[in-house]
Amino acid sequence: MINEKIIEKMMELGLNKYEAKAYISLLKRPDITAYELSKLSGVPQAKIYETMTKLLEKNLVNIISDNPIKYIALDFDSFLDNYRKNVNSTVKYLKNNLREVSSSKNLSYVLHLEGIDNINNKIRRVLSKVKKFLYLEAWNKDYEFFKEDLKALKEKGVEIVTVLYGDTDEDIGKIYYHEMEDMEDNVSAHGRWLTLVADGKESFFATFNKEKPQAIWTENEAFMLMAESFIVHDIYLAEIYKKYKKELDEDFGPNLKKIREKMWIGHI
Repeated sequence: MINEKIIEKMMELGLNKYEAKAYISLLKRPDITAYELSKLSGVPQAKIYETMTKLLEKNLVNIISDNPIKYIALDFDSFLDNYRKNVNSTVKYLKNNLREVSSSKNLSYVLHLEGIDNINNKIRRVLSKVKKFLYLEAWNKDYEFFKEDLKALKEKGVEIVTVLYGDTDEDIGKIYYHEMEDMEDNVSAHGRWLTLVADGKESFFATFNKEKPQAIWTENEAFMLMAESFIVHDIYLAEIYKKYKKELDEDFGPNLKKIREKMWIGHI
């Protein structure tokens, strides 16, 4: 079972199944001929010499005697080091050169995501690229989940502005606390939400619920403006509530409940 897994992983690095089987068998019993290795590894005799030639080209085996020809397995770490260097070089080249091949026309498509892991992974990729500013609106559960990512951004000098639903014991950047009257009940019924705008280049909106977490990511400028307006609107409310909470509660009910009860759109 272990050998099968190793063979599978070696094939992911570019070896074929015969090459992987021959190499592993040679590790177990070095200093043997191709004919003996064929019997030991299960590689057909018709394929064993071709297989050994390929392993020689990849510097995974060496010949240690001429008459008869016998082989020994070489250190796999060197192969892995070369593989890593080649992959890194290829990735760097493609990143630098594919931009020149791509169309100069900027298409503002919308990417749809589903599932907690897919959504969180995409958010982390967006956060990893932020250079100047991040506008965020999130619930404390998600804020805590991404806290280390936010700390890393702050250390790089990124401006972080957050509208937060709930509390946190550590403010990262500037935080505006949203009024919470009836908000937990709403989340229990419909799920949490998260909105972000990164450097004015990417925007993201997600809803987290038990049945079907969903999100959309885009570079579309119109959507970005909508997301920014949504966040800025709640910043206005947070600042107004900080100063006039008593008066607002008296006139409109806690967290503007009297107004919200008249609304027939949305759930919040």
